Amino acid sequence: MKIKEADKYFYIHAIKGAIEGEQLRLLYQPKIDLNTNKIVGVEALTRWHHPERGVISPGDFISAAEESGQIVDITKWAINQACSDMAQWRKADIEDISVAINVSLVDFRSGALPQIIFKALNTNQISPHLLELEITESVIFDDADHVQEQIHKMNVKGVSFAIDDFGTGYSNLGYLSKFNVETLKIDQSFLKDIATNFHNQHIVKSIIKMSKSLHIENVAEGVEDEETAKWLRENDCSMAQGYHWAKPMAFNELVKFLEKNNSH
Repeated sequence: MKIKEADKYFYIHAIKGAIEGEQLRLLYQPKIDLNTNKIVGVEALTRWHHPERGVISPGDFISAAEESGQIVDITKWAINQACSDMAQWRKADIEDISVAINVSLVDFRSGALPQIIFKALNTNQISPHLLELEITESVIFDDADHVQEQIHKMNVKGVSFAIDDFGTGYSNLGYLSKFNVETLKIDQSFLKDIATNFHNQHIVKSIIKMSKSLHIENVAEGVEDEETAKWLRENDCSMAQGYHWAKPMAFNELVKFLEKNNSH
């Protein structure tokens, strides 16, 4: 407990320096259309390269950033960096693909999220429909009116929303239409041994069927082998991401990956 508390103290006091000192990196994991095997989008993931501690996992510092409110600065950095990168790969003649960025409850509580989004999009001349914000179910249930107002403000401009880790939280169907959710991300915990785990098969099939009936896209997370990908294809899952296709990669690697993928 003492070590955890000391680490949390360290993260809280080092995050500002990490942003200003350009220690943060944005990696991208491709999202694959299971029917065409083409890349249809990427998820942006923040990594912290500390000069002494090396790579610090988001699982280690994100909670400290949320607790201290500094997650707002990290999210702002990630949004600006992603939009800048999108402008760069457009110059590289790569066709438009969407970028998904995780945003937290603290980002919504700050009230500044729509302004941060719109400014980044305008500065880099990026179409709002190319940006997707991933939120967890708990975000919606914390302060529904405040969250809904901000989601609506961004949604009418063309920014889309995805529910991350669907099925692990409240799984309340009422909010899916109320909040104009366009994508459900099926949590990777349900995909473990999916070919033989009948309990998880029923859950995933139900999520896919429900999303189809509501005209909502579905994305399976954490696909690590062809057996899982094959099962998802056979059961009408739309998209997937995971190590089976690609690990999260830096911008330059992604450009090469996109060029190779698009040439096929």
